[in-house]
Amino acid sequence: MENDRNRALSLSQIKSVELEILRYFKDFCERENIKYFLSNGTLLGAVKYGGFIPWDDDIDVFVPREDYNRLISIFEDTERYCLFSFERNKKYRFPFAKLCDMTTEKVEENIENGVKLGLDIDIFPLDMWEDNYDSACKQVHRINNKIKLLAFLKCGKALSVNPLKRFIKNIVLYLMRGAAVPLIRNWHAVRIEANVPKWLGCVVWCIYGLREIIPADVFSSTVSVLFEGDEYPAPSGYDVYLRSLYGDYTKDPPKERQTTHHRFSAYWL
Repeated sequence: MENDRNRALSLSQIKSVELEILRYFKDFCERENIKYFLSNGTLLGAVKYGGFIPWDDDIDVFVPREDYNRLISIFEDTERYCLFSFERNKKYRFPFAKLCDMTTEKVEENIENGVKLGLDIDIFPLDMWEDNYDSACKQVHRINNKIKLLAFLKCGKALSVNPLKRFIKNIVLYLMRGAAVPLIRNWHAVRIEANVPKWLGCVVWCIYGLREIIPADVFSSTVSVLFEGDEYPAPSGYDVYLRSLYGDYTKDPPKERQTTHHRFSAYWL
């Protein structure tokens, strides 16, 4: 226990490691001409604070699907930085990629990811929704049902007060866990043959529900934003994107909500 405390990273150290991963990712994308955007809370933090949201502890980026597929194909792991995706790692259980610093270990509460991960940045493919808005809404509901199932399959162990229920749930988890990877292998967004898509968003991980259905012109070009002292690309329509996800993002949430939604610890190896 004492050794674990000595190895544990503080929040400031976690952010520092994640920032170094982002800089490595930026250099790779610029060298290989891969398009990407800051996204989610990372983009919000850049626009509002010029860096991390003070109480946040992760970094998210979007990569358009064509560039995402090329990234997955050409990235070469190093001793320090490894790219995880289900296309590259048979046991990995997410439908999006993570670039990890393998000099660290990330331990999430009651989560079984299939592989050991280091501190990471999340790399989400930017995909087309179905062109008809009503069809896109139905697509959101289908994907969210899969996310709920995947969340169940990723549980490290079942939590239940009743010992018998807990035992049965753990048996079910053990028997079904092999379904996690085949599930996400069939999780690609529906590709619509359209010269100009109407809607784009985080189709494979649409945790914001219908708010993830974003007008495509939001991502038609980029602008630069500052994040912790460095410039990064953001979608030119970032205001529309952020308001879709967060409403009036210019206002801070109440103090009691100024907390991370993630539950993990990180350790030096």
